[in-house]
Amino acid sequence: MKDELIIVSKIKRAKNRLRVLKSIPADNPFLPSELVKILYGKSSSTYFTITSRALGELNKLKLVKILNDKERVGRLYKITKKCKEIIKILK
Repeated sequence: MKDELIIVSKIKRAKNRLRVLKSIPADNPFLPSELVKILYGKSSSTYFTITSRALGELNKLKLVKILNDKERVGRLYKITKKCKEIIKILK
């Protein structure tokens, strides 16, 4: 439980991490560009950079998993069980 609270604290400190986490599709793999369109309604390199950085931080916290990590372009992400638990705590 202590680890979960540390993760919740890190997520709440950064509005972009929190916004990305709440917008991630539940069980479907997704591309960062798809998430950018969900979050901002349009595609922009600035929005893509913000979203990609947040996904990288969530990946380090083991909240999302990269399904094809060898690829540099077109990476697919999926949420983990740990992420589902954190989302429940945040709600």
